[in-house]
Amino acid sequence: MKYYYLISSLPKLAIDDGSLSCDQLDDIIELITQNLTDDDLDVMKCLLHKNDNQNLLFVLFHEYHDFEIRFFNQPSSVPVEILENYRREFSSLPDYMMNYLNDLSSSFSAMTMREMEQNLNQYFYDHLLNKNSLFLNTYFSWIFQLEQTISRLNLKSFPFLVTKDESKELFFPKIQTLHDLTEQKEIANQIQPLIASKDVEGIERKINQYHWQFAASWQDAFSADQVFAYMVKLIRLYRWRRFSSKGETARTDFEKLIAEILEKRSSPKMPVI
Repeated sequence: MKYYYLISSLPKLAIDDGSLSCDQLDDIIELITQNLTDDDLDVMKCLLHKNDNQNLLFVLFHEYHDFEIRFFNQPSSVPVEILENYRREFSSLPDYMMNYLNDLSSSFSAMTMREMEQNLNQYFYDHLLNKNSLFLNTYFSWIFQLEQTISRLNLKSFPFLVTKDESKELFFPKIQTLHDLTEQKEIANQIQPLIASKDVEGIERKINQYHWQFAASWQDAFSADQVFAYMVKLIRLYRWRRFSSKGETARTDFEKLIAEILEKRSSPKMPVI
């Protein structure tokens, strides 16, 4: 289906743009939500489920591991209030979350945070594959590879950190498109100095650029994929707003976190969110 009116109505987004308030970003998402077909809306929600998953894990980590919740990720498709009361609001959760909680909640107390995260990822990725969406498969495969690349670079500067298990197969089929990270050496050359110098803002800006490039590569005008690519940009703008609004506090928090990890030499069973 073509979305001529919707795409023509969407404001142009600029990378690292802080001019749009969170309320304005919410209004844009609401406009998109109201104008998508049911099937396309399901696909769009999957892009937001990455934040939903992290928010649910924050709630579970707090409940089972006394994890301090410093923030919840936005934008999301599941209200935080529902996740915080997931037992009473169970029927309001996405199907894959309900299956995850049904199957594993009795084992949470014996699981590490990393195990809880890995299991939820598996339920989520199975859910994605059932959508048979080229955009979703390509995007999350690309995200997985990008995170692997950055994780390996982190280990060079901070060898006490944990990384995702690279011995496991990718959750998604290897899709041979222009989105494959064939430029991993270039990415390493660009990000490694930023990580080594603890340039948090520089790292965030560079990752924003990669997402913008990914979104720009979907050139089927007025298609649903163009709407999804636009959502990729919106999600990054939310993250940038949270980062830039904290400014120096964000950098101080990062340095404090590194110092704490150095002191404690965190367990390899810590989550890798």
